[in-house]
Amino acid sequence: MENKKKQKIFFIGIGGKGINGIAKVCLEKGHKVSGVDRIKKPETESLEESGAKIFYKHSGNNLDKDTDIVVYTSVAKNTPEIQAAKKYGIRIIKRSSFLKELTTSDFRICIAGSHGKSTTTALLGLSTINSGVDTTIYGGAYTKEFNGYNHFGKSKYSIIEACEYDRSFHDLIGNHTVITSMEKSHLEYYRDEDEMIASFKYFIDQHSADSKLFFNGDNVVIHKISSDYKGQKVTFGFSPRNDYFISDISMDKYSSTFSVFHLGEKIAGDLEINIPGNYNILNFVATIAVMNELEMPLDGIFKTARTFMGVGRRFEITKNKCGQTFIDDFAHHPTQVKYLFDGIRQFYPKQKVCAVFQPRQFNMMRNFIEEYGQAFDQADEIIVTDILPALGDTEDDIRSVNSNDLIRSISKHSHKPVRLINSFPEIVNYIKENYDNQSVVTTIGAGDIYKVRDSLMS
Repeated sequence: MENKKKQKIFFIGIGGKGINGIAKVCLEKGHKVSGVDRIKKPETESLEESGAKIFYKHSGNNLDKDTDIVVYTSVAKNTPEIQAAKKYGIRIIKRSSFLKELTTSDFRICIAGSHGKSTTTALLGLSTINSGVDTTIYGGAYTKEFNGYNHFGKSKYSIIEACEYDRSFHDLIGNHTVITSMEKSHLEYYRDEDEMIASFKYFIDQHSADSKLFFNGDNVVIHKISSDYKGQKVTFGFSPRNDYFISDISMDKYSSTFSVFHLGEKIAGDLEINIPGNYNILNFVATIAVMNELEMPLDGIFKTARTFMGVGRRFEITKNKCGQTFIDDFAHHPTQVKYLFDGIRQFYPKQKVCAVFQPRQFNMMRNFIEEYGQAFDQADEIIVTDILPALGDTEDDIRSVNSNDLIRSISKHSHKPVRLINSFPEIVNYIKENYDNQSVVTTIGAGDIYKVRDSLMS
């Protein structure tokens, strides 16, 4: 695609986080962009202001016969537009395959892993830009510094979040690739954990001997599946056995400070970050490792650290006019929930904490019911809503588990009071009646639970 004339491209779900930023970059590259989305929102309005034509109702008539490419995600495989594209003989391509073609001439830096992909993608992108290298960024979460998910840069580098869901990352093989972490996940797609691990191994094995693989060297599974990798391996982590290791860690309220050593030499000393937890330290160290191996100046990382407060819906802190603290987080995997509370207790060790959890995906709850029960032990009280269905849920999944099962697991393992309140207005009233302005309320989940926070902001 890079070598062809400007194309006429139609995006299905053009307002979604996986598609919206790519459509924006295509506009900036000079391609003619149109698309469809069910909801008019800031993401679609911004594209319209930049020249895209967007429809808000699915129809085969939305598609011009001279369209070159229709781009879709796994969420939208059989829309009227796809049916029309088949009729007209228009090329239909999955998002990850399209992104592969879009970046084929670039130096690709791909960020994979069970957790930390979005934050590391944003960190690396912002740090390279702050060091004077204008990278293109294809991220998975809103980043306020470039007011979106993506940034169109002028250098040869593209930084790409590469997700393991539906094996999309198999299309996104990097010149440099980072694997931040690996843990059982996406069992709505993979048969079991072994199949997921095998998918990661296949991903690693597709890299050429000229590629560099960066990974969390404290993770035994990643070590094992990368053992046959022919290219250069670069490890990072807390153990001194890693190529890049973390030392001199100091955590206090509202910040963490640490140093990074490479081959015995301190290359980043007393780096202070404003986002909590060991997991965010690892995200920064992955960024340092990639930039150092590319011989980029590291001053941009320190500049990023001074202002970076995380990507959208990741430990997002706000206060209402009374001074009450709200933390909204996209966490939908039990390990992410645990990390969230590690961060909350680092920043707010003494405050009373109410967790409002909107569980999403019956398959996820079914496979991780005990782990979810253990994840809330640092909260003082937990409010749970009904489970939201999601892509990949089967009828068997939906029949197999409900919110009361989750409540019993939290009560058993976390030993904290937990209650089911499904109505957002009732949750808002309960918090107003039971939590003062010295308390912390955290809204957790991949759905629309942030609306509870929004209602409490006035």
